[in-house]
Amino acid sequence: MPSQHAIELFGLLNFTVIGLSLLFQPGQWAKFFGWLRREGTAGALAYGFICLSFGSLIVSFHRVWHGLLVVLTVSGWLEVLLGVICLLAPAAGLEILGIPSEERPGVCRLGGIVSLVVAAVIAVALFPTGI
Repeated sequence: MPSQHAIELFGLLNFTVIGLSLLFQPGQWAKFFGWLRREGTAGALAYGFICLSFGSLIVSFHRVWHGLLVVLTVSGWLEVLLGVICLLAPAAGLEILGIPSEERPGVCRLGGIVSLVVAAVIAVALFPTGI
């Protein structure tokens, strides 16, 4: 299997599972982000490392700038950008970590919907005639 196709499957699996988790467990995700925020700079650095790792894996193997699968490349670069912000400007990263909260778990649910839309676009592009 070529590496580009492998990373497309990686994206499909990750965006689907994380999207479902965000959709059905928004309160737990809000607690997770709150925990990271309470850890201060260390929480921002940890989140930045997660985002940079996920995003750089995608962009290293997926350089598609046309068609439906551009959504995966763009998502990867957005994760890289988020990682860079958290790692190089942790104060800004803490502000980002404050967007979802236990008072606003709907933000996590919205993130889940966005993630599932990305997964659906990838699935349509990978399996145009169905599975």
